[in-house]
Amino acid sequence: MKFKNIKYIGCGLITVLTVTACSDVVNYSDSLEDVFASNGAPVINAIYDVQDTASIPTPLTGGLLNEMLRISGENLSYVKKVTFNGLDVDLRSIYAESKNSYLKVPRKIPQSVTDTLVYETEKGIVTRSFPVSIPKMSVTGLRNEFAMKGDKVQVSGANFDLFGFNDTTATSKATILITNVDSGYTQQIKTDSITEEYMGIAIPKKCPENSLITFTWYEMGVKYTKTIPYKMTKDLMFGNFKGDLGWWNDWGKGLVSDGTASGAPASLGYNYLRVKGTFDSWSWNSTGFGLMWSFADASANPSNYVVKFEVNTNSSYPFYNYGDNGASGAKNGGYDITLNGSKTLCQFDPVSSGLTNTYGKWVTVSMPLDQMCIDAVPVVGNWCSLEFVLQPNTADSWKIDHSFGQFRIEPKNY
Repeated sequence: MKFKNIKYIGCGLITVLTVTACSDVVNYSDSLEDVFASNGAPVINAIYDVQDTASIPTPLTGGLLNEMLRISGENLSYVKKVTFNGLDVDLRSIYAESKNSYLKVPRKIPQSVTDTLVYETEKGIVTRSFPVSIPKMSVTGLRNEFAMKGDKVQVSGANFDLFGFNDTTATSKATILITNVDSGYTQQIKTDSITEEYMGIAIPKKCPENSLITFTWYEMGVKYTKTIPYKMTKDLMFGNFKGDLGWWNDWGKGLVSDGTASGAPASLGYNYLRVKGTFDSWSWNSTGFGLMWSFADASANPSNYVVKFEVNTNSSYPFYNYGDNGASGAKNGGYDITLNGSKTLCQFDPVSSGLTNTYGKWVTVSMPLDQMCIDAVPVVGNWCSLEFVLQPNTADSWKIDHSFGQFRIEPKNY
């Protein structure tokens, strides 16, 4: 009998718990039903960026592609269709309650711009003026302009994914054409990968040096083109760092590398400067070398030209952050690269422009010519020196393994 009582008590507890649990489920369902209740056509009161978490958020009057929005209003649940400029929002990505709906503006270019948001539910439809900014595409250049023939290389820029470069069919209006007028070479190529900021291309194995790459695309029916250079060997200043360059000291001569030493980055076809070792804080390490200046138009219009070169950092030794001594501060120390004996040193501060580590890869950089010779523009037929300075400008010593090569004079635009 004792065991039977225990059995009956256990059953009673289970029954009570079961009833209680069922009651809770019913109440919870009723609560959810109220959250999603819809009593008529949808009403939009305001639209906010979901990242605006202020106690009183600021309503938006327009949006951006891929922007996550919160729509505030009434009867917003049971969504059937939402469009911006006629482009559908993926219904699977929408979370909609009666008073709030969360969704993302499609990252696509519309056929036409209506500046209209259309919100449709099972009980009605509402339209609202809501312009969405259409971004423009830009092409900055090859990440490594001296990439070897046959190599894959990144093209840097913005909004590549929006304007047809991922369409590799023959009918695509977005094209990439490599040309070399002197040799008569012309080759159309396609991308092999694409993101918002980068597209991947392969340099054809037969592509000549000193070629131009032209990108063509359409934005809302308007044609755009951008031309960038590939391997402008004709504009090199010092070539292989051989011959009479008028070296200032042996330290500079000792920096020249052909890429065969242990741990050295592979050459891009030319010798380069490799700065490797530990350098004390604020120690002055400098050298110089030069050439007979022959860039006539650059002398006449220095603001239209840049000095380009490739840099390579051992992945274990990234560029140092100059801090308050960098480009946004005192511009004191670090790397200085200056032309023609200019008394005003020109600081090379890669971190300030977003380049910290190349991870053993060559990356093309540029510096404005007029800033590198601000006190003395080179004259055609005269000797022009390049002063290369390393002065660690932080409290601690620097341990580095950085390489610099292919110094050249090029126009800013082609």
